[in-house]
Amino acid sequence: MRLWALTCLGLVLAAASPDADTFQAGDWKGRANFNGQGDFTDCTVVLPNPASTTLGFVMTPGADIGMLIADPVLKLKPGAGRPVLVHAEGVDSFAAIADVVADNGVLIPLEKGGPLVRAIGEGQQFRVTIREKEFVLKRPGTGEALVALKTCVEDHRGKSRIDL
Repeated sequence: MRLWALTCLGLVLAAASPDADTFQAGDWKGRANFNGQGDFTDCTVVLPNPASTTLGFVMTPGADIGMLIADPVLKLKPGAGRPVLVHAEGVDSFAAIADVVADNGVLIPLEKGGPLVRAIGEGQQFRVTIREKEFVLKRPGTGEALVALKTCVEDHRGKSRIDL
């Protein structure tokens, strides 16, 4: 629930943030994030679905990319790691240890520029398997959301902002 709460909080804050720090790609909503000192840390883009699976992506200035999966069915222990398997048709499966970031959500590190990220960006259906559940995902506009995410990072890299 905490990830969903953080996602909602992020979207509320995005609405109050300067327009230059937020973006939208179709139904996907994104924003640039800054640390307490005002330094740019990363950009996130999410397609929230409170009744089911929320899908999102995060990208750092170094172009590291991760996928956020949050779903009410997940009952996890935040702070732990969880083995996951991500698969798209025609692409080798990708195994990773996801960070449990909330009792219903994980952050999965992905190989930047890898074939799996490309397949997801091209709109292919993909599966994410966590011990508790297998998610079959294909969200409209994912490719455009990933392009907007990369643009957000490029536009904010090295910038600082202090909220008053």
